[in-house]
Amino acid sequence: MNIFYRLFLTLTLFLPSFLAAQSVSLSSLLTEMADRDRLARFPSPLYESLQASSYNRESTTKDAPGWFADSDGTGFIRTEVINGKQEWVAMEHTGPGAITKMWAPYFYYGGLDDLEGPIINIYLDGATTPTISQNYFRFITGKGSVPPPFARVTARAGNSYLPIPFAKSCKVTFSQKPFYNIINYRAYPSGTVVETFTMSQLRKSLLQMNKISQILHSVYSADQGNAIHKNGMLEAGKEMQLSISGQKAIHQLEIFVEPEYLKKHPEVLRSVVLVGQFDQQQTIWVPLGDFFGSPNELNPFQTWTRTVNSLGQMVCTWIMPFKNAATISLQNLSSEPLPIQHFEIKYKNWAWNEQSMYFHTNWRPDDIVQGSTFIDWNFIDISGKGVLVGDAMTALNPDYGWWGEGDEKIYVDQAWEKKTPTHFGTGTEDYYGWAGGENPSKDDVFSHPYLANIEVGSDTKRRRDVRGFNICTRIRALDAIPFSKRLVFDMEASPGVQIRNPWDFLGYSAVVFWYGQQGATHNRPAQPLKAAQPIMTLKELDEKSLKEKQKK
Repeated sequence: MNIFYRLFLTLTLFLPSFLAAQSVSLSSLLTEMADRDRLARFPSPLYESLQASSYNRESTTKDAPGWFADSDGTGFIRTEVINGKQEWVAMEHTGPGAITKMWAPYFYYGGLDDLEGPIINIYLDGATTPTISQNYFRFITGKGSVPPPFARVTARAGNSYLPIPFAKSCKVTFSQKPFYNIINYRAYPSGTVVETFTMSQLRKSLLQMNKISQILHSVYSADQGNAIHKNGMLEAGKEMQLSISGQKAIHQLEIFVEPEYLKKHPEVLRSVVLVGQFDQQQTIWVPLGDFFGSPNELNPFQTWTRTVNSLGQMVCTWIMPFKNAATISLQNLSSEPLPIQHFEIKYKNWAWNEQSMYFHTNWRPDDIVQGSTFIDWNFIDISGKGVLVGDAMTALNPDYGWWGEGDEKIYVDQAWEKKTPTHFGTGTEDYYGWAGGENPSKDDVFSHPYLANIEVGSDTKRRRDVRGFNICTRIRALDAIPFSKRLVFDMEASPGVQIRNPWDFLGYSAVVFWYGQQGATHNRPAQPLKAAQPIMTLKELDEKSLKEKQKK
């Protein structure tokens, strides 16, 4: 057979399937939303995870005046006259890409008495007629063309996770001056084959969306495989281990602890540590309670990757692949024994390749920040190649009012040297998918597949108070953030306006979930001495505050 004919035949047979595998469409992105395995492989095609938001444009570069400017609900790119009407441009991108997440409060400049809001227009591939044009608040809360759970209400806000791919360009405008808003999107390399979104595709995708929704709301992994487990008393100073060998991936971790015991000994949630070692690398080191959004007490919630319920069940469904061996341990650093009713890992076969990554979880322990001090509080600084896939933040608030105004600032690769974040947000609650508008309350606790407001004001029985622990978490799928060299994740320590005095102190801690390839390093080593200490308390903050006032 002629060599050129053989080459032609090979291309004819395999090129279409290769291009199909590399193409991006509404259907492929919907599938990816619920594909945990995909998160554990470095993206192909590689994309940039970008963000447009209404952050205050007085903030330009770190260390410059205005860096901690508040009032982040007024920024936009420019105004244009389109089809005879003025529109405000909130996001634009030239090249192939996809919108992955949209957030905004469902109220406008007039506060909770102003619920009408603007029209959002989404123009794709240079069209002068928008593919989507409807009331923005209805669009993001599931009352417009995007059905729940792909768009739904949180606390005074809405979040749309409907993927909107485009082949050539995208421009998002509002019919009135923008208020607080955040748009996350992907930028694919030039030449990436993308099928541009249409409303007809959305209607045809409803069955697939229903199946994806079922996966996102399941507590358990649907993967089949094997399981190993243990139970018994975890004595003080001891550890309990589960080990596997071979080329595998853990797809479910489950721990049961008697809830009544945790009520008597909540300190073990901080001083019992979850440790993961994969191929002789320790990539997980985090207090059990912090990993499961419960550093202070057992806090029930449910997301796509972690679930806690009042029965004392804690389930994790992050994929954790490895080439040769893995050990998951519970280490008891406390002075109390912990009765473990059930400790189990489920695992399956995994085809390790050059795209595969190790699962990491890192903890920044309790840190007290003075209310008059504005800083970029660092969650993590990673060097290497990987993907950021989630985080959790705990804030201990000594006040009865609002505690956090800080914006997220996430730097990808060369962005740190350029002193401008790749992602610049509009506020702590905005980053975690809800909104202000009034003092938070117990009614603001919620759990969604990618977001959870786990605890609001642990120390008070009055519904509108937020004194005590406040715990939020965010899970990333389509809005995951790949990095090739470095990722720096900061959150402004910017307290509420009523607690910006030298004698006001807030407490922070954080957990970061990410995947990294061999050799990735970070600035969050194991902290056994910190974990063995009692969690910070309001009494500690109040005493510190009193001492500072007495100095004055």
